[in-house]
Amino acid sequence: MYDLDYTEIALRLLVSANLGLAVGIERERKNQSAGIRTNIIVCVSACILTIIQVEISFSIIRLVLDNPDLQGIISTDFSRIVAQIVSGIGFLGAGSIITTQIDKVSGLTTAATIWAVAGLGIAAGYGYYFLAIISTLILVAVLYLLKKITKPGDKYILDIKLTSRTQIEEIRTLFNKYNLRTTDEDFAMIRENGEPVYNFIFTIYLPNRTEPSELISEFLEIGDSIVGISFRD
Repeated sequence: MYDLDYTEIALRLLVSANLGLAVGIERERKNQSAGIRTNIIVCVSACILTIIQVEISFSIIRLVLDNPDLQGIISTDFSRIVAQIVSGIGFLGAGSIITTQIDKVSGLTTAATIWAVAGLGIAAGYGYYFLAIISTLILVAVLYLLKKITKPGDKYILDIKLTSRTQIEEIRTLFNKYNLRTTDEDFAMIRENGEPVYNFIFTIYLPNRTEPSELISEFLEIGDSIVGISFRD
């Protein structure tokens, strides 16, 4: 009683590692800064600290049971370290949030995921397996399914260089053909080898299951005026 054996400790750590893996896979596939390794480390670390808190509290309980005269002197709090995890993980999450442009912030989902994964580690550390597993399934569903519903597609930066500005209208026609939604557009005129080059940079959303490589050949067929084209996320 009031003790965790090695099997139970190992089980909680393994469960937390798999919970972090399940959430981290989605972040890794999106090339986010906090991928599989980060989410596993956060989840396992939260589990370790929670187990330490449990063991400390159990040790104090055993001490009081063995020495009843200490009952009014010694007390314990099963949530003291856990409270520090919840507040401290915010610093790690804040590190994944960046401002990409004016009034545009990136990394909020990754930061929220890190915070949630710490919660999964705490649940596993306390031995709340049902809560931890169901919560993981919900989080994975939110990350995978809701994005397909709420987002028009994956965001990319399309960089096109043209020697003839008139063909930009044909490019816009291609946008409509493939339902490419644009949110921002930048234009610059540069010189390459002494010749003027028109550089257009679009922020676009590609529909789900549409790969940039499939579209590049379509853009190149517009004409020889395109001297450069690239997609980056």
